[in-house]
Amino acid sequence: MAEDRTSGQQMLTFSCNDVIYGFDIKTVTDIIEIPELTKLPMVADYVLGVMNLRGKVIPVIDFAGRMGFDEPEYDSHSCIIVIDCDGSALGVKVPRVVDAETYDPENVSLSPVSGSCVNGYLELSGRRITVIDQIKLGR
Repeated sequence: MAEDRTSGQQMLTFSCNDVIYGFDIKTVTDIIEIPELTKLPMVADYVLGVMNLRGKVIPVIDFAGRMGFDEPEYDSHSCIIVIDCDGSALGVKVPRVVDAETYDPENVSLSPVSGSCVNGYLELSGRRITVIDQIKLGR
């Protein structure tokens, strides 16, 4: 029987340092190749700069750097996921997009750490997915 992709919610999953993460797909506006970025002075190390996307200036961060991880290996499959952070666009550089996954929000185990960029964890198709709060990620 084919999977019913109309029930539940969807998330866009991506990998970073052999871990799978996900954003609510409703917050994803674009997935693009990594463009030329304009560097900004005196910003956090994980802020890579800004890019022009259809006439809008959008800040771009490195997901791994924002999460405090070692820099992953970037290659031709690496990209920028543009997400809506409460009305403002944010580009997030990731090593690789994995898939769009349908899930039941009731199956997400909430993170035991309050204030974190991690909303919770989800077991799906034998994989553990770390669910990211894009609003907290963008702060």
